[in-house]
Amino acid sequence: MSNVIVFGANGRTGHLVVREALRLGHDVTAAVRDPARWQPPAPDDSPGTGRSNVVRADVRDAADVRSAVEGHDVVVSAIGPPGRHAHRLYSDAARTLVSAMEGAGVPRLIAVTSGGVHHRDPNFPWWYRNLVTPLVRELYDDMRLMETIVRGSTVDWTFVRPARLQDEPPTGNYRVLDASNPRGGRKVTRTDLARFIARELDEHRWSHAAPTLAE
Repeated sequence: MSNVIVFGANGRTGHLVVREALRLGHDVTAAVRDPARWQPPAPDDSPGTGRSNVVRADVRDAADVRSAVEGHDVVVSAIGPPGRHAHRLYSDAARTLVSAMEGAGVPRLIAVTSGGVHHRDPNFPWWYRNLVTPLVRELYDDMRLMETIVRGSTVDWTFVRPARLQDEPPTGNYRVLDASNPRGGRKVTRTDLARFIARELDEHRWSHAAPTLAE
């Protein structure tokens, strides 16, 4: 089992990642900007043997991040902006995370980006490539920059790229391809995404790969 820290743990995806990692018995630290807002998963939601705690950390603050990641085995980045503009959140986070992880000797990063980072992939529906992508181009550009920064580091990385996220019950029926959207895939539930990440903590199947999830 791993000692995991999850950045963005107060978000809808990050909170589920914490829950599912605890369920599998990992020790999990929730890294959040405001610990007073942190609501840990209920005991009956995470019946595994993992322990949880919370730390204050702004993912853009190098000192915060270095202090937070110290002593962990894996960093999970589930950060995301509140709207469709990144405002350099992903690229700024990549720089602070890489610097902190390399300095503290934390070897592994699992980062959630999006299937849309390769928005010209012909496996996407035509309407997504031509209608949706232009609306979120800046967001995808910053995700791509994050991936580029991390690839240039010594970190053992995995970029998990979900299709459009749904706040619905998990289906378990999604498909996964490396760096390519499953043909016609349009969506995936957040819980399926979180369970995929939690399993990858143990399985370590996708080192230096970009698993793309879609139903």
